[in-house]
Amino acid sequence: MQVTVTHEEAQVLSDLLNAYLPELHDETYKTESFELREQLKRREIVLKALLTRLGAMLNQPRPC
Repeated sequence: MQVTVTHEEAQVLSDLLNAYLPELHDETYKTESFELREQLKRREIVLKALLTRLGAMLNQPRPC
């Protein structure tokens, strides 16, 4: 699946993910359930990869 977003949408997504990741990290390490902790760790990995891709998009020059 591919999703196309505008520069502004990418910036908003990036801001939201950056705000959420510290909370997710705290939740992950406070979770007692091993299965849930592993699921949250995988989610954190996916979100960090998405942030990297959004960052690359945001660093490209905007088309005129």
